[in-house]
Amino acid sequence: MMSNSLRTVATICLAVAAAGVCAAPAGADPGQSELSLSVSKGEAQSPTAEQVTLTCDPAGGSHPASVEACAALATSGGAFDKLAGDPGVFCTKIYDPVTATAAGTWRGQNFQWQRTFGNTCELRAATTPVFDFVTS
Repeated sequence: MMSNSLRTVATICLAVAAAGVCAAPAGADPGQSELSLSVSKGEAQSPTAEQVTLTCDPAGGSHPASVEACAALATSGGAFDKLAGDPGVFCTKIYDPVTATAAGTWRGQNFQWQRTFGNTCELRAATTPVFDFVTS
């Protein structure tokens, strides 16, 4: 029979795993996650882009919400196009493009992603909290 303290620890671990913020399952080697994230004005990557670094397992880097960003990426399996974003956001149709870029390693695998959004609001709606560091 399981003791109350052991049952509590098991329950907490299951809850954290369900939230997508635990390490990979036993036997899986998640590897290191180190990403450079940037957002440029326009339809291409620019040297004047706003940039941050994001490391996961443990969360860190210069990203202002690294814990939340890592949790969102873990939930999407590292697929930026599958991020939940913020579905409650409604954006104007004013075209003022921004290009988001991610490059580095995700759980030990080389990774590169880039996508242009119609404006900063559309970027945030689709990718929050991962690209929620943009100031303009």
